[in-house]
Amino acid sequence: MHIFIGVSTKDAKTQQQYAETFRGLHRKGDPLVLFNAWDAATAKTIAKTSPAIATSSGAVASALGYADGENVPLDMVTGLVSRITASVSVPVSIDLEAGYGDTPEAAAKSASEVLKAGAVGINIEDGLSGGKRQLVGPERHAAKIKAVRDTAQELGVHLFINARTDPFLQKIGSPDECLNEAAKRAKVYAEAGADGIFVPGLNDLAYIEKLVQLTPLPVNIMVTQGVPEIRDLARVGVRRVSLGPWPMMAAMRIIGQAAASVAASRQYGTFLQPNA
Repeated sequence: MHIFIGVSTKDAKTQQQYAETFRGLHRKGDPLVLFNAWDAATAKTIAKTSPAIATSSGAVASALGYADGENVPLDMVTGLVSRITASVSVPVSIDLEAGYGDTPEAAAKSASEVLKAGAVGINIEDGLSGGKRQLVGPERHAAKIKAVRDTAQELGVHLFINARTDPFLQKIGSPDECLNEAAKRAKVYAEAGADGIFVPGLNDLAYIEKLVQLTPLPVNIMVTQGVPEIRDLARVGVRRVSLGPWPMMAAMRIIGQAAASVAASRQYGTFLQPNA
């Protein structure tokens, strides 16, 4: 039995079982809804009622005192992955941003590190290059995806690669132009070995339905203001819904309100409750 080095103590067989479980959660009519975590404590809490854990890079970066955009050192990310995978008994997917590097080799090395820490899924995006928010060529991103897929196969894990594409987020043109670009990229990424397509910034139900029809990949929608309800996303065929950084922002809002109440009233307030 091979034990991965790090905080995670899950063996390779268990990790592969988690990988298959995670893949099976992407169902038509019943999408996987991910209430994104940012540390081991939030992961443990979310895992009580969720079949899987996913991180949000923005939330993780904020919690560690960094700006989003691969500013958190990779060793801190892999350490966090190890702590989360050791803390929960459900599949864990990691937001790996653009793969921590502009080359396929760099992305493969980063994916290898999070796999060895126990992850069974990653997000890898095409809208970050050289530390700047810019859409890279689809072939360039596809090369990263293929390198990651090859590395995962070498490690014996059927890694779920969620290919994020940012035409809508970066507003490269009209909604129709963004949709066509996302669909084109989904095809290229699927051929490179991607398992899902993640399109943040897409919030119009008609366009979401069109994208579902244009790609065989499970479509992942990120919750932002104006995104349709989960039942409507399920109806048009979305198979994964991510809450992204919103859970952390909500938690920080509650903490801020509680802190302000204690400071103003000099009383502990109703937030002081024993742990469940």
